[in-house]
Amino acid sequence: MKKNTAIVALAAWLVTSSAWGQSYSHSQVQLKQNGFSSSMQNVIGRSSDTYQKTQNAPEYYGQTEMLPPITASPGAGGSPQQLSLPPITRSGDMGGVDLSANIAKPVPMAKSAKKTGRAPVVRSGQQQAPRSNNEIFSQEPLDLPPVTTLPVPSRTVLPPLYSDTMMTVPLEEAVTRVLACNMSGFTGLTHTTSADVSKAGSFKMGFHSSWFDLDRVYDRVLSSNESGDMLEMPIFFNYAVTDDLEIVYHIPVIDYTIKSRILWTRDISESGTGDSKLGFKYRVFDNPSYQMRGAFGVGFKFPTGNDDKGLGTGKTDFEIFTAFSKSFERVVGHLNLGYVMTGDPNTQFYPDGLADKFYYNFGIEYPHTHNVTVMAEVAGEDWGAEGMKVDVIPGLRYTPTENFAFEVGVPIAVTNDQRYGYNYRLVLGLTTFFQ
Repeated sequence: MKKNTAIVALAAWLVTSSAWGQSYSHSQVQLKQNGFSSSMQNVIGRSSDTYQKTQNAPEYYGQTEMLPPITASPGAGGSPQQLSLPPITRSGDMGGVDLSANIAKPVPMAKSAKKTGRAPVVRSGQQQAPRSNNEIFSQEPLDLPPVTTLPVPSRTVLPPLYSDTMMTVPLEEAVTRVLACNMSGFTGLTHTTSADVSKAGSFKMGFHSSWFDLDRVYDRVLSSNESGDMLEMPIFFNYAVTDDLEIVYHIPVIDYTIKSRILWTRDISESGTGDSKLGFKYRVFDNPSYQMRGAFGVGFKFPTGNDDKGLGTGKTDFEIFTAFSKSFERVVGHLNLGYVMTGDPNTQFYPDGLADKFYYNFGIEYPHTHNVTVMAEVAGEDWGAEGMKVDVIPGLRYTPTENFAFEVGVPIAVTNDQRYGYNYRLVLGLTTFFQ
């Protein structure tokens, strides 16, 4: 009995093993016919083992349902059959983790994208305030015009470069101060010489017309039957060799008339050129911190005027002077100290000779605008035996263009006991600028 039972059990095991072996062999043949490599066949074989375990143990991975079998669809034109995996139709419980929560939901296409056929722009939820950590949302794209050409500048011609003119200097970036010339030809006011020098290479020329009635001669007041007048028109040429050195040539034109039978037996009336003068002015220092400048100058007077007619002294004179300038915001002050060593002539006009001369000038200027400058000066002179004089000179300078400067000054005598005395004078000046 026991022998029969053992034979039946062995036969049943052989039948079962043969069927599983045939099924496994059949699967391996199908994989090989479909073109899978040997490594892929081993992977599928291991998957079959897992599948068998799943069939025998439904509690595997906590699943209670069976996965559908792998199906094969015949290839077209005798090609190998194509295997397809079945779709996943359930969401299992992988250890208590919900897999469906990590699956991205489809993004709906915007209406504009449907019309244009463009895909929506998808951005990360971290770029904007997200509603959840893994949320993805869409945004319609911004349509920008294509860049086809570079922008055209509004101006195709560059403006001319700005440069300071030769005649002006900036004053606190508010206005510019005009560097015109005084009656001696140096850069300055009406009488006062400044320590400023025009830019190198600049050339200036002009004249000053000074006219007055004679009130005194040799400190003697003219009587009612005596009269006289004088016109002086000094012509000057100024050239800036460097930014600190200027050269001046000055020659006066004189016309005067004196009617006095007390002084002379006849009336005197003469005109012509007087003694010419060559001068140099060099700026010694320029301190921007204190807005101060200092200059030193020398001059030579040559006897080009006729001394017999009273148009010159007939001797050579030598002159030295200093000039200081300081800016007080928009007011500029100037100071001169000078000394003239005369040739001590002895003629009918100078019977006692001429002593040396000491002079001083103090002036201020206020550039009201770029075109108008207000000036005020005090000019004093001590000429030994020829007497002393002190003038107060209000003045105004006007610059209509970059090449011309006009000025007017009225020297008023505070005291004057020199040879030709006056109560006031009228001075008109013109300076032209060249480069």
